[in-house]
Amino acid sequence: MQQRLRTILAATPTDAPPTMPTSMWQLVQCILMEYMQSQRILIEWASAIAVAAILIRDGTNTHTMMATWSLYSILAALYTTSVLADVAEQPFQMQRLLAIQSRRAYISAYLIAANVIVISSYIIIVIVSFLTAPLARPTLELFAASLPSMLVLISVVTTLMLMLTPLVANTTQRIVVLLLITIPLSWNILGPAIQRVIGTEYSALIAACATIWGLLLWPSLHLYTTTITPQIDRMMIVVIVFHLILLAVIMRQIIHWFNKKSLAIA
Repeated sequence: MQQRLRTILAATPTDAPPTMPTSMWQLVQCILMEYMQSQRILIEWASAIAVAAILIRDGTNTHTMMATWSLYSILAALYTTSVLADVAEQPFQMQRLLAIQSRRAYISAYLIAANVIVISSYIIIVIVSFLTAPLARPTLELFAASLPSMLVLISVVTTLMLMLTPLVANTTQRIVVLLLITIPLSWNILGPAIQRVIGTEYSALIAACATIWGLLLWPSLHLYTTTITPQIDRMMIVVIVFHLILLAVIMRQIIHWFNKKSLAIA
């Protein structure tokens, strides 16, 4: 028995270096495996179960149930992406960047992993909701119609959140992006406040700005609406295509900023 134990110990390398992924898909697998082993994923999964069990009851109607799914997915996407961005900055993870030798593949792997985790949480909240409120569950046709918009919405939120992390953007870049997001969203408050300060003679300018912000926000608001009350028509397809183009533009900017960023690789 002792001889067998010595043989096993001798055959086991001490302080063996971890396997470094050499492709984007191998890195995605490593990220997901480590995320599960660290039990961080329990936060997403447990919160999905809690939201479905607490907020969704038999008295809930179908649209409220689907709105809860959408809002939860947005919050989960924000949280998961920020956590993975922090992980990506760790020195050990940066060594994997050297193994892959592609910043584009490195940042894309973390974005893909974030989407996989959020989608898994979305699946859990849907399953638990179907169990807790069977009377409010949407039909299969309605649920299937909402899936394209939901997947695009999750991708937009994760990509935009990744752009706002210190991993990708510096302070000035994050401030500019935040202003581009928050000003349209808060224009109903900012517009009247600005008008009170500068006077009524600039009412036409304020109205023009409100129109511009409304045009900018409309596609995203419509995308969110179609996750709650889906209707497959030409407008839904146009909005989805618009956001796919927007995703490509944001991803290109993320890669551009990440390529220029100075990284500390231990």
